[in-house]
Amino acid sequence: MRSERGYSLVELVVVAGMAGIALAISVPLFIQSNALNELWTSSERVGALIRQTRLKAITRNAVFEVRFDCPSSGIARGLIMTGDDTIDNAPGRCSSTSDGDSEVVVMATGVSYDTGDATALRVTGRGNFSAEDEDGAPVSMPLTIAVGQGGSTRYLTVSITGQITFSDTIEEPEE
Repeated sequence: MRSERGYSLVELVVVAGMAGIALAISVPLFIQSNALNELWTSSERVGALIRQTRLKAITRNAVFEVRFDCPSSGIARGLIMTGDDTIDNAPGRCSSTSDGDSEVVVMATGVSYDTGDATALRVTGRGNFSAEDEDGAPVSMPLTIAVGQGGSTRYLTVSITGQITFSDTIEEPEE
């Protein structure tokens, strides 16, 4: 109750306690929501890079590669391939930019991806994908990329034809 002189100390303590409880409940939910948003945004950025690179390959009728950890860990890029191994596999290729290369896609802080053995996705001018390891050996398709942050993981699966599906669980390929 309110007296003519203001609120009592008990009333102020009760209101402050209720505000503290509401804050204690909402802050962890807010932090978790932001982490989940960063995870989803980062996985969508990887998917967008793959789609954009496929579109460029089809439009130019040229071979492109989506390279992972290019030029460093947690960074991906779409690069146009010239067909000349001395240019395409040059040590500084990921750091340099040729006409047709995509922008650098950097994961949000705390978000990482795992492509298994694959270090690159190659896409032909017809829009078909293949995956390669660091030695250039083929990796089986479809390729599943795990994007994770803390205890949460989101999976992107890229088919040979470039279809991308997202899920929160690993989907076993159909035989």
